[in-house]
Amino acid sequence: ARFLALNGGLDAPAVSNERRAALTSVVATVAPELAVSPAAALRAIPQAFAAAMGAFGWGWNGYYVLREDGRLHLSTACGPPVCAELERANDGRGGPLSSGMCFDALLLNQTLGARDTKAWPGYVSCDADSGLATASGIVAPLRDARGAPLAVWDLDATQAIAPEDVRFVDVFFATLARCVSISRDDFER
Repeated sequence: ARFLALNGGLDAPAVSNERRAALTSVVATVAPELAVSPAAALRAIPQAFAAAMGAFGWGWNGYYVLREDGRLHLSTACGPPVCAELERANDGRGGPLSSGMCFDALLLNQTLGARDTKAWPGYVSCDADSGLATASGIVAPLRDARGAPLAVWDLDATQAIAPEDVRFVDVFFATLARCVSISRDDFER
C-alpha cells in the first residue's frame, strides 16, 4: 500500500491519459509482488514495463548488475537479446557523462534520460545484438540500503521518450528503494 501511495503524481497535466493509464498499471502490477519479496518485485518489473509501455516504443528494458570485476552483467530483462556485459567507456575525461549511460547513472547516482542515445558521450549500443533501432533511453541506478551501487535498470526505446517517463522511472525506483531493501542476491533469484 505504501508503494502505491508513494507513486502518486501521475495526475500532472502533461501526462496523457494513455500514458497515465499505462504507468499506473506498472505500479499496480508490481505492488503485489513486493508482498512476496524484493526478488519477486524485481523480476516482475521488466515484464510490467514491457506490457504497459510497448505501445510507446519501449522495446527493451531490464537490469545490468554491477559485479566485482567492475562490469555490468545482464540480469532479468524483457525484449530481444542485448549485450550480456557492459564495460565502462572512457573518452579520456574519465568522469561522469563520458562512461556510457549505464555507468553514468551509477556515477552520478541519478536517473538519466536521453532523447537521442546516439548523442550520449560513450553510449554503448546493443542494437546489433537486439535488432532494435534505439532512439532514446532511460537508466535508473539501484542501490542497497547503505547506498552502495548494485545495478541499473535500463530502457531502450525505439520512439522518443517523454519527460514524464523519466520522472516516473525516477520516482518509481526511488520509492522501491524506500519500501524494500534490495541486495545483489535479489537479482540472481
